[in-house]
Amino acid sequence: MSFTTRLHHRSDLRGYAIVPLATPFRADGTLDEAAVGRLVDYTIAGGCQGILVGGTTGEAASMSLSARLALTAAAVRGAAGRAAIFAGIGDNCVDHSLALARDAFRVGADAVVAHLPSYYPLSPVDIETYFLNLADHSDGPLYLYNIPQTTRHSVPLDVLQRLSAHPRIAGVKDSEPDGARQEKVAAEFAGRDDFSVFCGSVAFTGAAMRAGADGFVPSVGNLAPRLCRDLMDRWLARDEAGAKEVQAKLGAISAVYQQGRNLGESLAALKGGFEALGLASRHMLPPLRPVQQQDVDRIRRQLQDLHFLS
Repeated sequence: MSFTTRLHHRSDLRGYAIVPLATPFRADGTLDEAAVGRLVDYTIAGGCQGILVGGTTGEAASMSLSARLALTAAAVRGAAGRAAIFAGIGDNCVDHSLALARDAFRVGADAVVAHLPSYYPLSPVDIETYFLNLADHSDGPLYLYNIPQTTRHSVPLDVLQRLSAHPRIAGVKDSEPDGARQEKVAAEFAGRDDFSVFCGSVAFTGAAMRAGADGFVPSVGNLAPRLCRDLMDRWLARDEAGAKEVQAKLGAISAVYQQGRNLGESLAALKGGFEALGLASRHMLPPLRPVQQQDVDRIRRQLQDLHFLS
């Protein structure tokens, strides 16, 4: 079956676990397309229905436009219609975002995802105008991405409500670390059939799903895609006790690479997990630095202690 969010009703996206793929690089900083294929296969084999490339976890802010397009194309080829491909187009230059959107749809992405620029202070009017401009010039569905941890801006709920009326704005990935907001966003659109809501944090997923969210976009899906799909399946089955248990397992795995680290350090540690699993190398793009071998060994031991690795 070929996925295309252009044709999907919101109900078709209910229970989606979308993995924000970490981008594998070689030692010289070039894209490791063979590893992209392995990661895509691993994600799909784990049951996840969607893959987001070129996002925060994917180090898109450090990548050239040509590398970002090559990443999207490699993911589309690797998925071969088995999962929906969401291509990140966030950038401080709107022309770059529009070029990325155009090329992403040309190579077969199902939707594009955009966060706000991060350099200038933006008013609510600026935020709304910016996203409307992207949507007006997009060739397909656009998902909004709220991540004030990097953009320094939170998309106001009233702005989000007005933006949701645009025919090409299909939904939102909200990664703001605020449980009350996650519930409000999910509840705000729970009755809509034309605007999807995805939680960007494992910690708030249960509350968001209970309030009406459609799914989640967890970085831990890079390591544990099967558990991520299991969490969504339990929510669809209304097994809240089982979902709580699985969410706790995912939280423990997430802590292995996140606890005590800032965002950049946690992304490097996540790739240390890749290396521990034999999926890809731990190479990072500047300004981020890779973890050391002793860190990989420690991550491997921690995953073994959680009975995640044999």
